[in-house]
Amino acid sequence: MYEPRREDEVRIARERLIAEGLFRASVPPALVAEEIEQSWRRSVSHRVNPGAEPHILGEIDPDSAMLRAAGRILDQWQTNLTDSRMALFLADEGGRIVSRRIVDPQDGRALDRANAAEGFDFSERALGTNGLGTPIEARGVVFVRGNEHFNDALAHLACAGVPIKHPITGRIVGSLSIASQVDVASSLMVAMVRQGGQQIAEALEHMADSRDLELARTYRRFRSSRRPVLVMNSETVMTDLPSLAHLDAESHAILWEKLRLHHWDEDTLRLELPVLGTEAMVRRFNRGGQDAIFALEFLEPAGTLASGQGSVIGAPESATAPDLSGVLDAVANPRAQVSPYEAVQRQLTASAAVPGLIRVVGDPGVGKRHQAARWLQQRTGQAPKIVTARDLVTNGAVWTRGEAQLQAGRGIVVVGGDSLSEGLRRRLGDFARLPRPGLHPGARVVLTEHTGRVGSPAAGADAGPAAVHVPSLADLHGALPAVVREVAATLFPGAPAPRFSPAALQSLLAWPWPGNVAELTEVLAALPQVAQGGLIQTKDLPALMRQGPGSSLSRYERAERDAIADALREAEGNKSRAAEILGIGRTTLYRKMRTLKIDAGERMTAPGQ
Repeated sequence: MYEPRREDEVRIARERLIAEGLFRASVPPALVAEEIEQSWRRSVSHRVNPGAEPHILGEIDPDSAMLRAAGRILDQWQTNLTDSRMALFLADEGGRIVSRRIVDPQDGRALDRANAAEGFDFSERALGTNGLGTPIEARGVVFVRGNEHFNDALAHLACAGVPIKHPITGRIVGSLSIASQVDVASSLMVAMVRQGGQQIAEALEHMADSRDLELARTYRRFRSSRRPVLVMNSETVMTDLPSLAHLDAESHAILWEKLRLHHWDEDTLRLELPVLGTEAMVRRFNRGGQDAIFALEFLEPAGTLASGQGSVIGAPESATAPDLSGVLDAVANPRAQVSPYEAVQRQLTASAAVPGLIRVVGDPGVGKRHQAARWLQQRTGQAPKIVTARDLVTNGAVWTRGEAQLQAGRGIVVVGGDSLSEGLRRRLGDFARLPRPGLHPGARVVLTEHTGRVGSPAAGADAGPAAVHVPSLADLHGALPAVVREVAATLFPGAPAPRFSPAALQSLLAWPWPGNVAELTEVLAALPQVAQGGLIQTKDLPALMRQGPGSSLSRYERAERDAIADALREAEGNKSRAAEILGIGRTTLYRKMRTLKIDAGERMTAPGQ
């Protein structure tokens, strides 16, 4: 019931608190609810001006999850309130009004004069105590009547407000308020707004991907642990603050791929993290592959876990354990990883301890010539001479010029050793072993050839160190981000390290890289964002890489997928507009996008699904 005398007392108490300050002024007991007094005090501490006008915060996204979930519910409430002279307001997590529903045009004009309209900031920090911003700060239902509003322009209103919590994350994503003129307000407004907020939260849950709901349930199961906990699936991570030190977007993508591909004899294993001096207990839930959910509970210090609880992943001891060398460093500090090719450089140095030909072997495209040339240049200070096996056959002068190159302290790289006859291999080995007094120790001859000849020493050479093997990208899977940075630095000297969205990085990790480093080099060279330091997203990657290898979509599904992708491009990512272009409903579009693994935003793709 509206009581003018009480309204005067409330206004006086609020003005005294503003004038005298938080420590000198007090609010008479039982004059206002506790949550109102606390909000007043927050407003004073934030130096909110009670005479300030709301300001607009910019455009509203009509396709936001909040609006999609609340639209139908607000329509229903607006119809039900036809004879009530009440208005509905929906705000986002920042307190900005994103939707307003009014019944009487006269009320609309009054609300416009108070700037209570879409786009305006009604956060508590901007306007003080009000029915939209205060529920977000108080994290509960509030009923603000008349002069309980901190802003003078809202004193003619009574507003019941409730925060809206996301059903998966538990985070407050907005607020709902029912407002009326203060002289016709009813305490029933509190029950009404509570019911409306619950309906919007349920709508958000229905819209959510079932995989995210399962992830949230798993996280809620483990978050009461006394240790840092992290729960993840292919595209989402839920964690507490201490666990953020253990994982970022890059190491999540790496660790996800390794755990997904691990041969799980049990649903529990222990993951050692020696760089961090700790370990994690990993549990797998749900089905394997892309539908898996992994819960990591970080244990401190290392070695505290009782033996016999699951298998241990450290240095792999069996074929079924995933090779997490490189992943462990990536989890600790991915940007600090050393080049995975440092081992190759060390092996080349060890091979140089024996006079004669140095052999570098590896699959096509792994970068044998690059690694050999890099090693020679570091030792001699000069770019080595590159010679093909064919040159040795067809151009006799090559041998003479090669001798001059060595005498000048410059190394030689002979590429394509697989095509050399046994006679030429013997001659090359003898040439490399010729005594050359005073020769620069780094001026050596390096032969590159395919992995198929690893077991055969160079003809004409004495038994010496084994051939230096350059691993394929499949062998360096866990260190792929470090390889990407090294290749990018070679392609674009001086450019910042490339940045990938989590979805794009997982696409790179899932790709089999049949062309090895040569294929990676081609992909990076075609991305202008690498040289410019921009963010690389899945849409920037080659089409086959975005879709993932081994896609099992039917011809009809591929055609449907292409049509939806074209519509999204035409609509510049606006899914509502894309649905109109296709002539289908938005709900149908969302369902088809999930089914067909369409990455309209930067969600993780599902390779091979």
